[in-house]
Amino acid sequence: MGAQMSDNEFAQRAAALARSNVEETLISASRQYEDAVRQNDEYSASFALEQYAEAQKKYEMLTGAGQQQQNSGQLSNAQRNFLSRRAGGGDELSPARMRDYALAHTRAVNAGLQVDSPQYFAAIAHYADTMGDGRQPPLTEREAAKISGIDERTYAANLQRLRALKAAGQYSD
Repeated sequence: MGAQMSDNEFAQRAAALARSNVEETLISASRQYEDAVRQNDEYSASFALEQYAEAQKKYEMLTGAGQQQQNSGQLSNAQRNFLSRRAGGGDELSPARMRDYALAHTRAVNAGLQVDSPQYFAAIAHYADTMGDGRQPPLTEREAAKISGIDERTYAANLQRLRALKAAGQYSD
């Protein structure tokens, strides 16, 4: 019996192999998506995203990562502050945009960046703003004021008034 593994060792090795296989699928699907974006091939991008989502579910099942995120309220304080600053800069946090951020988060984590580190947030911002399709980041208030031909203080006051009107339901996009 000396050469045989215990049931626990066997299970641990099998689980490690399963995680490794799913990680390879995640990497492959991510690369396929990036290639499809570069080639402007929405069908291949869609297929790659489906593969990625399926592999992500398997990975969360194998590691319990999804349960840990749900238990912690999903977003850290630093992540909530980051999104708040982005919204303050004019980024509309629609469900589609939040999917951009979720994908950017996954890419940053898969790249080995420590969550909530400055490098992590820089990668998130870069990926969410460009997504490989040439999109530009949202304008800052300073840039928007300059383009509008008004001073920053007037721009900020009008922006605050617009947000208040939207919050009161008196203005819609």
